[in-house]
Amino acid sequence: MLKKLSVIGIFLVMTVFCGIVCFGDIIVTGEKGEQKELDFPETNSGGVIVVDMATRYTIYEKNIYTSYYPASTTKIMTATLVLENAGIDEVVTFSHDAVFSIEPGSSAAFVDEGEKLTVEQCMYGLMVISANDLANGLAEHVSGTVDEFSLLMNEKAKELGCINTHFTNPHGLHDEEHYTCVYDLAIMALNAYKNYDFYRELISTELYEVPPTNKQNETRYWRNTNKLFNSTEKFYYPDCIGGKPGFTNEAGATLVSYANINGRYIMVVTLGAKNATGVYTDHTNIYNYIKENIDSEYFEELERLYSENRELFEEPDTVPGEDSVDAVSNQIGENAEKEEKTSVGKVILTVALIITLILVVLYSVLRIRLEIKRRKRRKNIRKKRRRRN
Repeated sequence: MLKKLSVIGIFLVMTVFCGIVCFGDIIVTGEKGEQKELDFPETNSGGVIVVDMATRYTIYEKNIYTSYYPASTTKIMTATLVLENAGIDEVVTFSHDAVFSIEPGSSAAFVDEGEKLTVEQCMYGLMVISANDLANGLAEHVSGTVDEFSLLMNEKAKELGCINTHFTNPHGLHDEEHYTCVYDLAIMALNAYKNYDFYRELISTELYEVPPTNKQNETRYWRNTNKLFNSTEKFYYPDCIGGKPGFTNEAGATLVSYANINGRYIMVVTLGAKNATGVYTDHTNIYNYIKENIDSEYFEELERLYSENRELFEEPDTVPGEDSVDAVSNQIGENAEKEEKTSVGKVILTVALIITLILVVLYSVLRIRLEIKRRKRRKNIRKKRRRRN
């Protein structure tokens, strides 16, 4: 009986788990959805994607599958993997390579070889001041070497559904083979924001204080490099709730930002702007356009589309073209009962979860009762033996 209950319980747990996985993170692009096209202002950035975070539908797209160098927006993936594979109280000891292999003049925390910082402190430095030496140290802490960590980055990107991304380092300093596209970066950024409380805390920290360490006697103060979020900067945007900027000469200015616009959480991802002025102007103009030109009815329509179509959309294996657009259109036309199926699926998953919990409780009760019976039986046997003696 207990074995049967165990098998049934495991099966239902697997069912619930698989159902949850099926509703994974995706970005619903214009060619996959039916959202209304909007006349956004021209942008300085080469690639742009604007996402309504509640429904994951895009609001604006520009060259979303084109390859660009991500610069320090790479650190969103680095942070994700550290959060998955290390505890924040663990201690990172910085190697010679971690400290001295980065380009002179690039952003750094200027740690010393042999210096010890906690993973938590390193994560603040990674996301608040975009420290490349801290990125190296974290990568070595998780995987042993930067190269091994880069393999882990690529595996994670594939797992999330990225289609045009390849990483060679944890910091984003230039490498010809280190690239992504705004569609992929949006997937990574949405995944990090949605799933990790500490990530949201990191990107919304304006100033972080680092006490003296085994190698440095003075307290260090790290101020956020995101000019949209940093209240001391001229590009400060009060509605911005965090993000991650980047820059190299080859990549230009890159930026992922999140904002609360009229009660709606919006994410903007841009790559390939020539300079910081251009990229921060893009994000400001996009947020202002949404604030001034998009009403609640537009977002209500996105929510309706999401409710009807969320089981329909799957990540493409390759960069979509005209053929895939036609395929999606045909699929939408053939799936008239999708809303009903979605509701039924929700009910089944909920019922399965409740049944699983009941079975687990029942299993535990049975185990306790059996154990009580065994003890009573042993006690009676001992009494009988004593009487015989």
